[in-house]
Amino acid sequence: MRGSIGPRPATVRIAGAVSAALAVVGGVTACGGSANGSPSGTITINAQLPPKTGPVTSAQNKGLEKFTKQYERTHPKVRVDWHQISFPSITEANAALVTRASGGDDPDIVWEQYGPVNSGSIPDGIIADLTPYLKQKDPYDTSEPTWLSTFNSIDYPYMKAPNGQYQVILSSDVATGIYYSKAAFAKAGITGTPKTFAQWISDMKKLKASGITPMLFASGGTNCNPSWWERKMSSTLLAPYVSKIDVDHSQVLTGKDVATGVADGVLTTKNPAYAEIWKLLGSLRPYFASGGSQYDACATPTTSTPPLSPESLLVKGKVAMLWGGSWWGPQLNAQGYTGKWGVFSVPALTKATTQYATGVNATGTVGGPNGDGQWSITTQRADHTMTPQKTKAVVDFLEYLTSPGRLSAWLADEGQGPAFIPLVKGATLPGGGQDLQSLLPAHKPPTTVEGLLDDVLTASGSETGGRLVEQYVNGNMSFSSFAAQWDSAMKNAAQQWATQNHVTIHGLG
Repeated sequence: MRGSIGPRPATVRIAGAVSAALAVVGGVTACGGSANGSPSGTITINAQLPPKTGPVTSAQNKGLEKFTKQYERTHPKVRVDWHQISFPSITEANAALVTRASGGDDPDIVWEQYGPVNSGSIPDGIIADLTPYLKQKDPYDTSEPTWLSTFNSIDYPYMKAPNGQYQVILSSDVATGIYYSKAAFAKAGITGTPKTFAQWISDMKKLKASGITPMLFASGGTNCNPSWWERKMSSTLLAPYVSKIDVDHSQVLTGKDVATGVADGVLTTKNPAYAEIWKLLGSLRPYFASGGSQYDACATPTTSTPPLSPESLLVKGKVAMLWGGSWWGPQLNAQGYTGKWGVFSVPALTKATTQYATGVNATGTVGGPNGDGQWSITTQRADHTMTPQKTKAVVDFLEYLTSPGRLSAWLADEGQGPAFIPLVKGATLPGGGQDLQSLLPAHKPPTTVEGLLDDVLTASGSETGGRLVEQYVNGNMSFSSFAAQWDSAMKNAAQQWATQNHVTIHGLG
C-alpha cells in the first residue's frame, strides 16, 4: 500500500484495482439515491466523512458535526447526511466509486486524494470539474477574489487532473520533518536549526562529541523513513532528469514514469547523481543510533511489539533527533513533551556537500495535501440525484466548511491537535502549530520523483528495497553490494509493472 506518509490518511495511487473492491461494494449502502426520500423542496447532501474517523458523532468529527448543524439551521432547505467510510485505502474507495457510478448511485461528496486525480486514474465523467465554481467568489471568505484564491497556491497543482480541470478540494497538508530535543541541542551548544545539509552534519558531530546520540533512522515497518529519504533526495538530485522521464506529466511521478526512468538509465546507481542519493545516506551512518530496524516512523506510540514508534526515544533523551510526520506534534505533546521539541525540514543540499547538488528545494515532496478535507463532487452521470441546483448547494456547503475559522476548528478535532496543516489562507493551527507550518514549502514544490520504496511499481519491489536499505543503514552491506542488488530490484519491479499494466517500455527487456 502506498501509505508511507503516515498512519492516517495515506496517499495511495490507483493501479486499476477495480475488481479488488467488488466484493466489498456489495456491503455498502447506496448513498446517492436517498435524496429521493427527502421532503418536498429539500436537498439532501450525502457526504463521506474523512477516513478512519468513525461516525459523525465521534470525537474526531465533533467539529464537522457542529458546523453541519449550524449550516442546516441557516440553510433550512438543505440536509447533510454524513457516511462513514469503510474502505481502508483510497484504492478501494475509488474502485467502489467507479462501480457505483455505473448505476448512478455514488454519494454527492466523496473522499478523494491528489494521487488518483493527479495521475488521471479515475475515468472521465465521474467526478465534477470544479473550475467554474473555484473561479467565483467564496460567499464565506470574501477577503479573496475567488474560492480558488482562498487556498494556498502550493495546493493548485495537486487539485488538477491531467486535462487541466480542478477536480478535488484539498484543505490540509501532512508533512515530515526532523524533530529534535531542545535540551539536547542546548547541551551541544547548537543555537539554531540547520539550513543546509553541511550544517546538519556539523550539528550531528557536535551532538556526538557532547555524548548524545544524534539520530535514529527508523528503517523497520512501513518503509516510512527510507521512502521519505528516497523521495526527497531523488526529487532534488534528479530534478534535471525529470523532463526526460515524466511521460504522464503529473505532480508526482507515476509507475509509468518510474519504469521509464529505469529503462532510460536515470533511476540506476550507474547514474552518478542517483548513486549519490544512497551514498549520502551511507555518510550519515556514523551518527545513527543502532537498532533502527526495530522502529517505524509511522507506528503509533501505543504499539507494543516491533516495529515500535521511535517517539519515546526522543522523549526519554535517548536520541537528539528523529524523522517524523506532522501528526507527531500532538502525539509528543500527549506524552508530556509539550514545549520540549522543535522541528525543521530536511536541510537543503548544496555544493558544499555534493557536486550533484541542483539547488532545487525538495520541501513539500514528501507528504503534500493529504490531510483531512479531501473531497470531490460527483457528476450527474455518477450520481443521478445530482441536479445543477444540487451541485450548487454541495459547492456552497464545501465553501462553508473550508472558510478559515471553521476549517481551523474542525481540523483541530480531526488531527487531535496540530497534525493537519491548513491550506486555506487565514486558517490557524492550535498550540505548537507554528513549527509545523514551517514544514510547508514557500512555493510550488518540484515534481516528486518516486522510486522503489513506495509501492509505485510493485509491493514486492518495495519490500525488497526496504530490506536492502535496512541492511545498508545497519552497516551490514557495502555500497557496491547494495547498488548491485538495488539496481536488480529496480529493474525487476519496473518489468513487473510494465507486464501487469500491459505497457511496452523500450529498454526494459
